[in-house]
Amino acid sequence: MNPGILKQGSAKAHIKIAGILQLHTFILGREKTAFGEIPVLSPERKITLPLTEALKVANELGLPVRSSSGLVFPTGKFAKDFMTG
Repeated sequence: MNPGILKQGSAKAHIKIAGILQLHTFILGREKTAFGEIPVLSPERKITLPLTEALKVANELGLPVRSSSGLVFPTGKFAKDFMTG
């Protein structure tokens, strides 16, 4: 996990939407899972975040990301890896 993002509450990442590279802010929220609450990043604005770009952001920032297609985790990580107590 990225403690800087957890402390700050948001992060910026470059994503490609419709072939255009854009800088977007992702806001930290919490979601309930079978393992408890976990931190999840969601785009600040209502954008259609492609699944491939969500996975790229999750790997880059080290936290789960909510996309229009669902919740994605960094490669090799699962919900239980993000439990915070």
